[in-house]
Amino acid sequence: MSTIQPFEATDLFKLDNINLDILTENFPVEFYMEYLILWPDLFFKSLETTIDSQVNNNNISGYMMAKTEGKAHEWHTHITAVTVASEFRRISLASRLCNSLEAITDSNPHNVNFIDLFVKCNNDLAIMLYEKLGYSVYRRVIGYYNSSEDGYPNTLKKVNDDKDAFDMRKSMQRDKGRSTIADGRKNKCYPHDVKF
Repeated sequence: MSTIQPFEATDLFKLDNINLDILTENFPVEFYMEYLILWPDLFFKSLETTIDSQVNNNNISGYMMAKTEGKAHEWHTHITAVTVASEFRRISLASRLCNSLEAITDSNPHNVNFIDLFVKCNNDLAIMLYEKLGYSVYRRVIGYYNSSEDGYPNTLKKVNDDKDAFDMRKSMQRDKGRSTIADGRKNKCYPHDVKF
């Protein structure tokens, strides 16, 4: 049985089944701690409870890590990481984590205009999941996943699905659709243009 619970600092020692996966981005411990301190209600986990031979096991099956940022009409929630352990994928757990975040931030005290996230342009499964949840592409960020050593061409005409990210957004009730656009895949920008 899955339950959604607040993330705790000691949970960082229980994430091997999730973070030791090629699809999951890892962060330094201090990065996780910053989210726990600044946005504790936007950092939560899914817990699987099983009863195994008189022992009650609680295993972390996934987590959501998000923050609020921006000013005025750009006030929004940014999903930094949403990830699910490989053995718990394809059971709508990522959708449940995203829907929980939406319920939290679409009301007081957050009351954001939209939720956004960045996803590699070649991550078709994640893009399909987010589109199913109501997100749409706002723009393509050229070279978002680029390192300075890559020598990535400095032109908006050159795209690379492995290095570029889609900035995907979902409008919340307060926004009334102002923060999303049709045909966002045609809009391109550089990472330094992404400011809030």
